[in-house]
Amino acid sequence: MRKESLIRQKIERNGLILIALAMVLIYWILDSLVSNQVTTRVLIVAFVLIYGIFTQTLINSRKTALEEKERAQKQLIEAEKLAALGIVAAGIAHEVKNPLAIIIQGVEYLKSSMESDALLLDVTERIKKSALRADNIIRGLLSFTRQTPIQANDVDIIPVIEETLSFVDYQIKARRIKIVRQYATGLPEARIDDNQIKQVFVNLLLNSLEAMKNGGTITISAEGLREEGDRRSLQVVIADTGCGIPESVLEKVFDPFYTTKDTPGNAGLGLSVTKGIIDKHRGKIRIESEVDKGTRVIIGLPAVSPQQNGSPAVTGGRNE
Repeated sequence: MRKESLIRQKIERNGLILIALAMVLIYWILDSLVSNQVTTRVLIVAFVLIYGIFTQTLINSRKTALEEKERAQKQLIEAEKLAALGIVAAGIAHEVKNPLAIIIQGVEYLKSSMESDALLLDVTERIKKSALRADNIIRGLLSFTRQTPIQANDVDIIPVIEETLSFVDYQIKARRIKIVRQYATGLPEARIDDNQIKQVFVNLLLNSLEAMKNGGTITISAEGLREEGDRRSLQVVIADTGCGIPESVLEKVFDPFYTTKDTPGNAGLGLSVTKGIIDKHRGKIRIESEVDKGTRVIIGLPAVSPQQNGSPAVTGGRNE
């Protein structure tokens, strides 16, 4: 199917040239049957080919300009949507953060009142963690829409991954998903805002879970990589055995509001927010996928080189 599409695109881009060649061939055959004026035929052939190439070039240029204009208009609309989302998010934050603060304070009071009951203490601790997570999600959305600088610290990535897994533990068990951990030894610390990176991992894990309705495997690997000079990076890969992403869709997955899911309430912002967070960390993210085989998300994060230990944390805004 993809091969047929490529052939069709080539024909569309060179249609007039092909027509000109066909006309030249027909003319040459017919004229050679009735005359021997080779010079005249050559001049006419050259003229027809030049006309066809020139006209096709003009058509292709016009088509490219129209496509770029349409793409720019779509980007402008998406930017306006994101700006509107920022305003809405700010209002939601004010409405939600105050009740969350009350919930967290109430949980702390309950914990102090039931020190002898281990089960209730565990329940209240889970409530507190969930409330704090909701608060961090709101902060993450505000950070994305308002271009808030990150507050990066030197962090061990494994506890960040493990805590994120605990956030989606219920969904993992409900869908009968197997988690495989492949952590290299001697991992360097990552220079990250751990709350925002947790949001990245949550988004990616939820996508993997959504792709595996009836069980499967999620493999999480982490390893240190050495780049140019003494620079180091930390690579985290989240791979699943889900339904995969079609190649025609793969290049659009980071676009704001783009989604292939029909889940109610899904706004198509998960991967867009994820990429925004990684960009703010001056990291890299890419996706490899194959339909019916699974998806791999490869994340590169700045790591702390040995000589950087103890140096001030870096802050940075979103790269455009």
